[in-house]
Amino acid sequence: MSSSMATTPEKDIREINDQATINGMRQRQNAAGNQVSRRDYNNPIGRAASEVEDTSTLRSTASSTHRRRQVRRRLKQKHNHVAPMVRWTKFMHSDTKNHMVAVLGEFVGTTMFLFFAFAGTQVANIGAGATTDNSTTGAATGFNPATLLYISLCFGFSLMVNAWVFFRISGGLFNPAVTLALALLQALGPLRAVLLFIAQLSGACFAAYLVSIMFPTPFNVQTTLGGGTSLAQGIFIEAMCTAELVFTIIMLAKEKHRATYIAPVGIGLALFIGELVAVYYTGGSLNPARSFGPAAVARSFQSNHWIYWLGPFIGTLLAVLFYWLFKLLEYEMANPGQDGDIENDPTQNPEHEIAQIVEERQIEVEEIQAIEEEGGFDALTVGSAAPSVLGHEGVIGMAVDGVVEGDEVRVTRVRDGEPDLEAQLPASGGIDGGTLMEKTSS
Repeated sequence: MSSSMATTPEKDIREINDQATINGMRQRQNAAGNQVSRRDYNNPIGRAASEVEDTSTLRSTASSTHRRRQVRRRLKQKHNHVAPMVRWTKFMHSDTKNHMVAVLGEFVGTTMFLFFAFAGTQVANIGAGATTDNSTTGAATGFNPATLLYISLCFGFSLMVNAWVFFRISGGLFNPAVTLALALLQALGPLRAVLLFIAQLSGACFAAYLVSIMFPTPFNVQTTLGGGTSLAQGIFIEAMCTAELVFTIIMLAKEKHRATYIAPVGIGLALFIGELVAVYYTGGSLNPARSFGPAAVARSFQSNHWIYWLGPFIGTLLAVLFYWLFKLLEYEMANPGQDGDIENDPTQNPEHEIAQIVEERQIEVEEIQAIEEEGGFDALTVGSAAPSVLGHEGVIGMAVDGVVEGDEVRVTRVRDGEPDLEAQLPASGGIDGGTLMEKTSS
């Protein structure tokens, strides 16, 4: 009771002091608005001490208010732009953006490649005049080695330059046959392959359209059979020349090596030699898009137009099968070190995929030879304490309870001087959980 009464006056005193402090602050703030500044000439700042204190308080309050306004303005701006920025960030980090870039690059690259190739063909065929089928073959333009060479150079150099420019954007394929090859080799996904296929056909049509309206000379860039070429001959001429082109692309661009960055040079030359052979007889397509574009623009699909799809696709399959055969036979080991590229040389880089396969196979061959020297695989029987036929080369024998002849077991060979790690495992009473081998003396 007395304790409670003693604390009451102290509480009242604290409340009175707090109220006095608050009243004093209010009086000073009111006086600050009416007080005339008294300049203290001994003070370098030239202000009375009370004025400096009051001004600092006001300045702190104004600064805090201004800062809050800035924060609110910034938050509002973020609120207005955060949704678009988030969508843009997600788009830039998506496969959709990458597909769009590849498609755009392939469309522009195909357009540029075929525009210069078609334009060069227009120039080469100026002397031939207008033809009924707008063809580039010898059947319409006559045999002229200079003309054929000019057309071949235009196609080869146009592909070389534009593939070199666009290969880091879309791969620089410009050819549905090449797209099919890389899709079969899983270098392209199915969706990317379909998108590039559409872009290539669209680019071919646009290039043919530009050439048809930009030049006053007759539009002679279509591919038809000439020189007495039959349908079967035309198919296999296109197939062989396309196979050469596609296999060059696979080995120089798909297979990475030290000279990959100059692969477009070899690819352009491959098209050049293919055109030298095929232009007179088939028009030198080697590319379904190259034949489709001019036919679509001229609205004149020849009855044999289908061979410019079948022939290149057959050539693509030949090139892919040839490549698979060489990969199966590990061509890297047949003539290693030709590039001087240690990283891609299985004989120099033990981490190379082929090097690891070869090392594992070498061990298997050594084991097979050891088994054959000691009696062959037929002597490896599963029985009760049967002596080993392998002698000192490996496992002496085995006797496992519950295992009868015909059961599938795992055999581990141990050489002299090597610890039998599997024999050191504790038995668990089962075949899978314990050791299956027991070393005995011969």
